Amino acid sequence: MNFRKISIAVLFLTSTGAVMYAQETKSDTVKSEKKIDGVVIQGTTRKGAESNIIGLQKKSVEVIERVGSVQLEKQGVGDASVAVTKATGSQKQEGSGQIFIRGLGDRNNSTTINGLQVPSNDPLYKNIDLSIIKTDMIDFIGLEKVYNPRLWGDMSGANVDIVTKVYTGKPYFKVNLGSSVNFNAVQKNNYFLQDGPNYFGSTILKKPSKNAIVNQGYAFKTSWRNEEVNNPFNSALSFDFGTNFKVGDQGKFSIFGYAGFDNNYEYFKGVTGGAYDGQDNALRLYTDAEEFKYSTNTTGLINLNYKINPKHNINLSSNYIHTTEQRLGNYSGYNRDYYDNDVNQERYVTQLRRATYRTNDLLVNQLRGEHTVSEPLKISWNLGYNRLDSRRPDRQQNVTVLDKQTNTSFFASSNPGANNRYFDRLLENDFTGDVHADYKIGEAKITLGYSGRYKESEFKATQYNFRILPAQGTYTVNPNNYDAFFNLANYQAGGFFDIVTFRGDIKYDPNTALIPQLFTSEVNNHAGYLNVDYKFTEKLTVQAGVRYDKLMQKLTYNTAIQQGARDKDYNKILPAVNVKYSINDQHNLRLAASKTYTSPLLLEITPYQYEEVDETIQGSQSNYLADNYNVDLKWEWFPKKNELISLTAFGKHIQNPLAKITINSASNLTSVVNVGDTGRVFGLEAEVRKDIYDSGKTRFYTFLNGTYLNTKMELDGEKVRRENAGVGESQYTTDFLKSSDKLQGASEFLANVNLGVEQKWGNKNLMDFVVSYSYISDNIYSIGFQSRGNMVDKAFSTLDATLKFKLGNGMGFSFTGRNLLNPTFTRFQDNTVTGQELVSKRYKRGAGVGASISYEF
Repeated sequence: MNFRKISIAVLFLTSTGAVMYAQETKSDTVKSEKKIDGVVIQGTTRKGAESNIIGLQKKSVEVIERVGSVQLEKQGVGDASVAVTKATGSQKQEGSGQIFIRGLGDRNNSTTINGLQVPSNDPLYKNIDLSIIKTDMIDFIGLEKVYNPRLWGDMSGANVDIVTKVYTGKPYFKVNLGSSVNFNAVQKNNYFLQDGPNYFGSTILKKPSKNAIVNQGYAFKTSWRNEEVNNPFNSALSFDFGTNFKVGDQGKFSIFGYAGFDNNYEYFKGVTGGAYDGQDNALRLYTDAEEFKYSTNTTGLINLNYKINPKHNINLSSNYIHTTEQRLGNYSGYNRDYYDNDVNQERYVTQLRRATYRTNDLLVNQLRGEHTVSEPLKISWNLGYNRLDSRRPDRQQNVTVLDKQTNTSFFASSNPGANNRYFDRLLENDFTGDVHADYKIGEAKITLGYSGRYKESEFKATQYNFRILPAQGTYTVNPNNYDAFFNLANYQAGGFFDIVTFRGDIKYDPNTALIPQLFTSEVNNHAGYLNVDYKFTEKLTVQAGVRYDKLMQKLTYNTAIQQGARDKDYNKILPAVNVKYSINDQHNLRLAASKTYTSPLLLEITPYQYEEVDETIQGSQSNYLADNYNVDLKWEWFPKKNELISLTAFGKHIQNPLAKITINSASNLTSVVNVGDTGRVFGLEAEVRKDIYDSGKTRFYTFLNGTYLNTKMELDGEKVRRENAGVGESQYTTDFLKSSDKLQGASEFLANVNLGVEQKWGNKNLMDFVVSYSYISDNIYSIGFQSRGNMVDKAFSTLDATLKFKLGNGMGFSFTGRNLLNPTFTRFQDNTVTGQELVSKRYKRGAGVGASISYEF
């Protein structure tokens, strides 16, 4: 069942905790027992049901927020990234899988599956792209914005925990078939993708072997041509099943399985790449840009659960996710790096073609168990092995200059890297585990545990640059047929182009030229933690604990920028306190305080340069951890079992905050550095989960959430220069416009408003209609420097709708509308001297509609 979210952002402060707690899976049930006068009443409580999630939040000592599968299904939410944005204070950065929580971006958050960390599927980010995780295979998503010692200390925004389904209900098998269209894509007369990848994303593209390059030179298997696609309609097919059977007198063995494939076509047209100097002159600006995007997701999950008896349980799960993404972009405008003789494009126009194919293969294996050794002692353990294989095979780039006077084109030959093919691969083996014991003594529960992680990463990249040999004006080239110029015959002729890498010419020194840019990393993380829950009275419960994190990283690198090694070793003591005071049966007050830390990402501490169309990113080995001090105060009101109203005030003090900046360079490079000594976040969150009208058969309901953020961080150019200077350091400098600014990535206001109607009739027939509007205010994409202002993402809003029918005979139908307002996304550079807002990026994602049919038996 893939359904999507629905939100409405207004100036209403609300929190997604309620939303997250209210979402649960209808098909998954869990046994519950209640003893009354010696009689045991057995029933089934839906683990993902709204009332169950809110009930758990009400009783928990810790501040927990969960989004259950039932609510996700109502909203038509198909993946975990959209589910998380339903939580209070959460936002997804447009154009990426990056999630911001409470104004803090990807590096400040962490992601776990069933409590264990998992690697990112993209070296540019710390966390896995949640959009690749399908909601059909999860029970709920937990959002832990308040730290406790059982969590890894590397978080300041939140930990997102994805809990996969463990099936214990009646046996079933379900098939779901769906289709949808994006109007931008379907209305495009000629839809193009690059040569090579196929419809299912199963094609494996590899870079040419060393022998082929040495002996043949031009040895590429795919062409430069664009392939036209007929019928860019999205499709989805999935099935899931659950069954269980008894083993002996007390045992029960259950199986849950999921498998699915879906694809998605998108098309963007607008402006991109805008970068300017302090006098508002364009350094790069593609005023006529279009981008074709095609993505696939193939997912399989098997979850085996063996309940040996009421005291012992073992679970084994294996999840394989294969995703691909193709992006074919054609960008027309001005770029001084390729041709700087005609800024106003009166005669000459730069034309850039970029085709990118990206594949990810992620395997997540987990084995866990729970054992009640005696009445007061319970031992829980969890072991995991993850393997990631992420590739960008055969990224192609071509740059030509159009002479409008003669209507002919020639290569931007002054830059050998203008025309290139790029191949990279990230391999990660990740071993992780946790074991802890809970021991009850009177009114106290003591938890003692150990967590460990070992992750090895290897990244290799090779870019083949095509150095143009003829002088400009002596030839012309057809931008629709690059193969007529780049081919084996022309290479062997020797007068057209040479192939070089960042290390040299493959003709004259192939052994050196073909050494890839590479870096490797070994991370060892060991932690011990102690936590004590003590119930002082019926109303007051206090949880206090501490965690010791030992973090060690060995980094080696050999790139076009620098060669070297760096060992990083940190010891962190992380205390945490959670206090819950139950005013009465309906009202709770909570207070939490903790210390955590934030580590820079792998690519943020590696001197490696990655070039996108609209920016070039470069790491700094001089970066180090930031420390965070967090405090939360929360009031909760539970009017009914499935209703929640809450208000939270929170604050964070950050030492040595990390942020994205533009460094002093001729190429307008961006990087992430420790920008100042301190930063802070103050915020207010509110949420409402309420039935407006309920007659038993008909129910009108709403779930709202909103967040206000006030952020600030110091900007100290002298600190950046000092900490990045010296032998083996990055040597980065920057000249900030201000001594302080808002936190990079933080919006001042976020809100979601969801309105729904549920109608029941006949024999288990159900109709659900949900409309949702979301709002995100302006936020800083990167900090400005010199007289160039901040890059800012403008506020925008989205509107979705889902209509779903579930019939008693097992049939189901759903109809969805996505991004119905189709707002314009705009990123601009603010110039504080001239007062101009200079466009960096502007486009519309396109509205879409879809329908699906399912049958469960």
